[in-house]
Amino acid sequence: MLNKTFLIAKREFLTRIKKKSFLIMTLVSPLLILLFYGLIFYFTVNKSIGEENKKIAIIDNAQLLKQDLENTKTISFHFESDQTEKLNDLLNESFGYYAVLKIEKNEAGEMIYQLLAKDQPSIGLVSTIEDKIEAKLKDEQLQQKGIDKALLSQINNTRVNIETKKLTDNGFEEGNAGLTTAIGFVGAILIYFFIFLYGVQVMRGVIEEKTNRIVEVIVSSVKPFELMMGKISGIALVGLTQFLIWVGLVAALSGPVSGLVMQLMDVNPTEISAMSQGAGAAGTENTSKFGSLMAGLSNLNIPLIVGLFTFYFIAGYLFYGALFAAIGSAVDNETDTQQFMFPVTMPLVFSFVLAQTIVIQDPNSTLSIWLSMIPFSSPIIMMVRLPFGIPPLQIFASMAFMIAGFVFTVWFAGRIYRIGILTYGKKPSYKEIFKWLFQKN
Repeated sequence: MLNKTFLIAKREFLTRIKKKSFLIMTLVSPLLILLFYGLIFYFTVNKSIGEENKKIAIIDNAQLLKQDLENTKTISFHFESDQTEKLNDLLNESFGYYAVLKIEKNEAGEMIYQLLAKDQPSIGLVSTIEDKIEAKLKDEQLQQKGIDKALLSQINNTRVNIETKKLTDNGFEEGNAGLTTAIGFVGAILIYFFIFLYGVQVMRGVIEEKTNRIVEVIVSSVKPFELMMGKISGIALVGLTQFLIWVGLVAALSGPVSGLVMQLMDVNPTEISAMSQGAGAAGTENTSKFGSLMAGLSNLNIPLIVGLFTFYFIAGYLFYGALFAAIGSAVDNETDTQQFMFPVTMPLVFSFVLAQTIVIQDPNSTLSIWLSMIPFSSPIIMMVRLPFGIPPLQIFASMAFMIAGFVFTVWFAGRIYRIGILTYGKKPSYKEIFKWLFQKN
């Protein structure tokens, strides 16, 4: 049995890695990811790129702003009298105004602000105008009360940086909540996308072989269960190989990319050296933060995180891959998979959403612990919880449940696969699939 399963896995592995699409995407994907996040970072820093300069006419009947409001890079304010032109005329091309801001008091003495524009103004534009008016009114109130604006600004810029330390067998060790959260989510996201990407490949491969009637020839010499395990294992090796190549490429590119980022951000290499040594009192606030970051990284149990990531990376895929194989065997085309995909993928999506909300707020809560024990959610939840520190008993229990869940899933999927792989022309219902579980022949 193992020999036949190995031969099928080998065939699946070699067939897929020899494809040009595999080689191209393996080499190009890290570059595309770097480019994608680089563009996000660039446009986040340079938010005004592509934004047209907008002229805003201000009709201040309440004399609130006193003919003075600070312009921005993309918005220029111009005060007009209410009698200058009709409001519609101010929005004509001859004046060049994008919108008219009208300020007046109602009968109750309350201020009324109206922004009349050619089209629906964006929320960013409205927020910017509101912030500028609020800043202007605050400055005037400070002057009236004799408060020094510079002193108040200095007070408002007061920052508090809390250093976190956790109790270990060696005493209190420094940590970093932001770094811990980031590492947990990176692992969870990788597992999440790996399961979806290669699980769907298993399903499509089964559907393709079933549609082409190749499977009828294969099962004449191989049991359906052996065929299913061979396909799942082979594609898992493809995914693991691709992931290891990506890790190698990222490691090779990390140096040049870090140097480029430091150059763009004008960071002094000597300052980075001081940061890594944790130069505290003599350093800047950024130096202290970077030193805390490096200390937190050094105190993380990296071998444990990498080892458990590898376990859940593979076990999570095998758990869901068997279900995807069962879905592929039960239908004749990919269109019919939708009704069966939903109950399989929902626990995965649900656990990812909970990881971003409940688990990240309290990684050691009762709900977080139970979610890390359930095989449907443990690959995602455990990676988020792991950097925060988990008792060994919980880790072993979660791994045991994951292995038991994989064994049950393989049995469950195998019962469906052995019959579904040879059925054609009819989309089975849930009731029929349930009967397949207990059908002897």
